[in-house]
Amino acid sequence: MLKILLSSFFALSLVLSVQAQTAQEWLDSVSNTYNQASSYYINFEFQFNEGDEVQIGELFAVKEKFSLQVMDITQMYDGKLLYTISKDDKEVTILKPDENSNDFLTPTKILYTYKNNFTPTLDKTTTIDGVKVQQIKLTPKQSNEYDYIIIAIDVSTKTIKMYNEYLNSGETRSIKVKEYLESLIIPRALFKFDQSKYEKDGYIVTQL
Repeated sequence: MLKILLSSFFALSLVLSVQAQTAQEWLDSVSNTYNQASSYYINFEFQFNEGDEVQIGELFAVKEKFSLQVMDITQMYDGKLLYTISKDDKEVTILKPDENSNDFLTPTKILYTYKNNFTPTLDKTTTIDGVKVQQIKLTPKQSNEYDYIIIAIDVSTKTIKMYNEYLNSGETRSIKVKEYLESLIIPRALFKFDQSKYEKDGYIVTQL
């Protein structure tokens, strides 16, 4: 579920001019922004298809650790294990994700994952909510579920402003960043899973 949201999502400062940068240089600059931040917070909107209900989500990250909340799903990664918590189903799954898998995707993971499997090209420069952005088009190198992906990069902050997936099925998935903050004091409790608490509340906990 969260893979969809952040592949979901949901993860995405050169001195050169906009026109002089290649698509890969833009992606590398965005990756550097997230990697260099001691911590960051993202408030975003998620939508499966145009016209569908817009969902609000939040992501807190400290280096490789993160906590994500969207719809009825909470996902947290403590640096070793990934916990996916479904409030509606009252279920928790725990797994140790492979670093090359798509089981969890933060902005830096999104950019790394697509580096080898997609060809980036410069798209148009435009504005989103009054913010100037450079769009990068990602085209799959081999046939898969994606037709193409568009990443819109905030020109001033070198962060992901919007992420749109266009599937071969005709469906779309969109994430729009509404707020991005860096260097916050984020409580460690956001990345700590208390199994006994969830079991006490009637959740089924499954370790894969």
